[in-house]
Amino acid sequence: MVARIRGRRAHRYRGAWLLLLAACSGGAPVALPPPDRPPTVGQVRDGIGADIDQQEMRTSLFANWDEFVDPEGFPVVYEWALGRLPGGTDVMPWTPVGGATRAKTQDVDLPAGFAVYVSVRATDIAGNRSAVATSDGVVLGQRPEPPPAHPVATPPTDAGEGPARQERVERFGITWTFERAVPCGRFVTGDWWVLGPVHVVAIAPPSGSDDGRVRHGSMIDPDPRAMRQGYDSAMVGANGGSCFDPAANVALGVARDRPLRLEPGMSLVSTVSHPLAGQLPQLETCAVLTCVAEPPPADAFRPPYCGQRKRPRWRASQLDLSRLARLQPPPDAPAPADLLPHFERTWLDHLPGAAGRYLHPRLNMPDYGREIADLVGRAALVLQLDHEPADKVPLVHALVQVGIDLAGIVDHGGRFLADGGSGSGRKFPILFAGALLGDAELLRLVREQKTAFAEDVQTFYVAQTAAGVWNHGHGDYGPEDEGLPEWGNRHGDDPSLDRKPWTSDPYRRCCTANVWLGFVLATRIMGLREAWGHEALFDYVDRYLQVEAPGSWTHAFDPFAGRMWARYRADF
Repeated sequence: MVARIRGRRAHRYRGAWLLLLAACSGGAPVALPPPDRPPTVGQVRDGIGADIDQQEMRTSLFANWDEFVDPEGFPVVYEWALGRLPGGTDVMPWTPVGGATRAKTQDVDLPAGFAVYVSVRATDIAGNRSAVATSDGVVLGQRPEPPPAHPVATPPTDAGEGPARQERVERFGITWTFERAVPCGRFVTGDWWVLGPVHVVAIAPPSGSDDGRVRHGSMIDPDPRAMRQGYDSAMVGANGGSCFDPAANVALGVARDRPLRLEPGMSLVSTVSHPLAGQLPQLETCAVLTCVAEPPPADAFRPPYCGQRKRPRWRASQLDLSRLARLQPPPDAPAPADLLPHFERTWLDHLPGAAGRYLHPRLNMPDYGREIADLVGRAALVLQLDHEPADKVPLVHALVQVGIDLAGIVDHGGRFLADGGSGSGRKFPILFAGALLGDAELLRLVREQKTAFAEDVQTFYVAQTAAGVWNHGHGDYGPEDEGLPEWGNRHGDDPSLDRKPWTSDPYRRCCTANVWLGFVLATRIMGLREAWGHEALFDYVDRYLQVEAPGSWTHAFDPFAGRMWARYRADF
């Protein structure tokens, strides 16, 4: 009813305008006025007046905004929403405030410790709705810092910009403050580097103890061989209660009189915790600050956050995009831009096994290996479609950076354990990065570290292992199975769990090959099957997809990957 009244009223205004124009022109024909257009957006600010970035109060939130102007000059009404991402509504859904240009929360459970973003939209009397305008975010429960004694340079907005002296830098709601302005810049994917040595005097949100729980921790060069983390003491899961190490949290107590010193070659990984304990995952997001001895090239990729090999040796100018195909997309295929948000934040993945699920930041990556593998497969296939190279580049950069970080984990002793679906999907990004960068070391890592990747550990050919014994006596295999490409839950580590009957282990059908098909097909398309170095995987996925019925989620977890397999597997 409201929309109908608005529409009639707008039509009446438009009719009056036409009569007035006709009268003024002596009855001569007149041009029609432009159709109703939605209101233009105004600037949105956190706080009561001038924009704020932090507030100590946790119980309520204020916002204000400039008027959204209707092009036809009519009044508008507003709605506002709150989210933990720009444009999000997960904290508070769209809520009307009439014609007011300021608002305050009422009975909203506000999360403290990380940024909340205010979004506003307006609707005119004809029902035309404006675009959404969003604030730059406010961190709740944090005491506002005093203004700096001297001006702070504005951080560059584009990735890959050259150095500028900065007193603080911010990435995805995490801010690092230095004792003085120092040369800083961005890698090609937007992550920050700082010229060292340097002293960090504040990390926001600050790490501290909240009713005995330590949150928002940071680590330097996390060791993927160690079952330890310093990010959040409430992290749970396999060995979860014991994997928090207070000594590993370098963010606790950082201040001007107790600075954190970073030396060149160090990576500082800072996190934002979920406001509630015992969550899966326990972290909301993370970001990496890399300390370097000299400014890297503007197109350099960030070195991996694990280990001590931090020379930025990979550059975007080295990428060979001709390795990517340009196939015709099937119906409803996603675009590269659709997948970019899933890869542009750091994938924190240095805890092995099921416990790693609690480490995976919610806003950065999926928590479970099935979804990780499915996402990697979709991105791998989208990049083989006939999109303009420039449209592929941001996703290429993001996937290459993920591969570099995963390579750092494996290169320093980490493994993605074969345990159901937990460890899937980490090998292809390394292979992808190595192939496009032409990097022999990355390709060697893929080929030689087979036990580091779940897909390779879980796939094998049935073979006679002793006289009259197949597969070490496990799984009920016999001479009729000789050479069969097969799957076992933890085959390379523990073949006693192998089972010949197709449905005896549910992980065979729910969480492994039905998400492997995407990156397996992309590997074939790119001509990298030999570089992968494990034939059993490819033959088993072929067998699996012949057994499982096409169109079912156990055949292809993602329908796009299933359509790509049906259309292109015969060609590659």
